[in-house]
Amino acid sequence: MHDLLLISDLHLGSHLKPRMRGEWVHLASRIEQSFPQFIDHYLREGQWQLVINGDFIDFWNVDLPDHVGETGERLAVRQLHAVFDAYPRVEDALARFLKAGHGIVFVTGNHDAELLYSGVREALVERLEGAMADDDIDASTTRTGLVRLDAMPPGRIRFVRWFLREEGGAWIEHGHKFDPSCATPAALAPTRGGRLVQTVAEVATRHFSNLMPEIDYDVADKFSGMDYVRWALARGWRFLVRVILLYLRTLGHVLAWWARAGRVDEHAQRVHEERLVKVAANAGLQMSALTALEQMAPPPSVATVGGFLTVTAIDMVLAIVMPTPVSMLVAALLGISGWWGLPAGLVITAASLYWIRRSRRPRDVARDMAEVATRVGKVTGVPLVLMGHSHRGELDRQGDVIYANSGSWLDGSHLVVHRDRDTGRLVEVELRHWRNGGITRVDAMEVHHPEDATPPPEASPEGPLAQPFAPAG
Repeated sequence: MHDLLLISDLHLGSHLKPRMRGEWVHLASRIEQSFPQFIDHYLREGQWQLVINGDFIDFWNVDLPDHVGETGERLAVRQLHAVFDAYPRVEDALARFLKAGHGIVFVTGNHDAELLYSGVREALVERLEGAMADDDIDASTTRTGLVRLDAMPPGRIRFVRWFLREEGGAWIEHGHKFDPSCATPAALAPTRGGRLVQTVAEVATRHFSNLMPEIDYDVADKFSGMDYVRWALARGWRFLVRVILLYLRTLGHVLAWWARAGRVDEHAQRVHEERLVKVAANAGLQMSALTALEQMAPPPSVATVGGFLTVTAIDMVLAIVMPTPVSMLVAALLGISGWWGLPAGLVITAASLYWIRRSRRPRDVARDMAEVATRVGKVTGVPLVLMGHSHRGELDRQGDVIYANSGSWLDGSHLVVHRDRDTGRLVEVELRHWRNGGITRVDAMEVHHPEDATPPPEASPEGPLAQPFAPAG
């Protein structure tokens, strides 16, 4: 029986850009030293299925100096090789893990959606399994799509587009589909013209964050428009002017991207729905379960004009620059001095900014993911929901469902899920930290399976999502 070892959000390669602060280079060096020790520690502890639950490689932040003219799959393959070349000890550790008979599953995240390219998957498998004998290499190692966790053979690499599900046991996904700025419309039809559809967070990262070494690499996943303003103001007016100019340049890229591919087209939506049917059959779920999951996720920020204006902070820009000149123009048209429109415009600007801030819910991805986890567990019929993306490791029991987040491996956070040696069921989940060459057990919870409990005679589900869906026959 293989226990589960879950890590996520390593963001390998986030330092590979022409301009980068020294601390991120130092972080890359620390990963190169610490990750092999982490893998060797668990190699001594038993048999494992390693699930790398998204954002293993940070393709958004890998900026190759000589990539002019290269796009899409070809560029992504070069980025992957550049990352492994920068982390040779990480590569060797994963190869050792495979050779020892343990399996590795790569779940696609928002920063490594390039794993959906077949060429990238093949290159990754070749890097990690290349040292093995040819007759040991399973031809299906690069098969992507949905797989059942309890049906996966050990000792090989698998790739997963969306989620892993073990019936009655666990649901595993990266979690970015519950983050509007990092989700894509029609996610199961991720390419247009052979190229991956970008998210607004990715466009902002490539055209703003990557050119601003003073900002953290993952800021596009966390900041609202006001966060950017406060961050820039804290560094002085000269810096603010530089940020504004770069913002306007980035805004042009975002507008061009949104007009070209940011919204859902009918063909992509049709392909997405067709693939959703296949996903349900492959995962042993009723179609109604996946439909319910789709409805839980908020629409991507770019799906509506209002959402687009909010995520790009254009609504705030318009609230600042438009009311005063419009008020002065209206005053002039009414035959009075246009200067009378100045105070009116300032009042409208202040009121608009106040209304925008009051009506906009502060962004808290970790909170949003925790809130939706219980419903995910009930809809999919599992007592354990495992995610990443938020960079906040946590364990939380919500009714009959445990929500566990692996956090970010950059701070040592990871999850271990134990199986019962007799039944093979998942029975305990632990949140652990790897620090200074050792393991700290932060929290642990026993996994309660519904069939083990005797329900109260008067118990009845409340609402359509309280009853787990039965697997499709």
